[in-house]
Amino acid sequence: MTIINLMQAYELDKLSKLNYSDEEILRALRAGDVSAWQEQVPNYEFSETMALFQDGEQEFLYALHGHYRIKYVTLPGIQRLLHLRFNLEEGVDYQLLETGIQHLMCDEETVTKLQQMLSTNWSLTKQADQKYSVFLK
Repeated sequence: MTIINLMQAYELDKLSKLNYSDEEILRALRAGDVSAWQEQVPNYEFSETMALFQDGEQEFLYALHGHYRIKYVTLPGIQRLLHLRFNLEEGVDYQLLETGIQHLMCDEETVTKLQQMLSTNWSLTKQADQKYSVFLK
């Protein structure tokens, strides 16, 4: 399991949606030229992606394909990940509380990925109504 920071998770999510092959991504990172990505996603510099790549290609590819845990994630960070990675929206797919999320409606695959991503200070549980909740431990 690759452990990454929250900004790396955001950047990897954006990068994975640009429809580049692994080899094209690796070629750009090896050359240190991510300007094509920056043109497509102007609000991202992809500097955290470059830093992750410099830690090792295999670990980077593992994380790129969603096999990572975030070191520390906040509630707004979880909210943003739910939107960016899973297209889940507050008020539609879940209810946001001050201390967490409840009534999260999603499939088992999403739950598995979300559980894997969350930092260890969060607990994801199935509620009696078969929806999910995410709260600080």
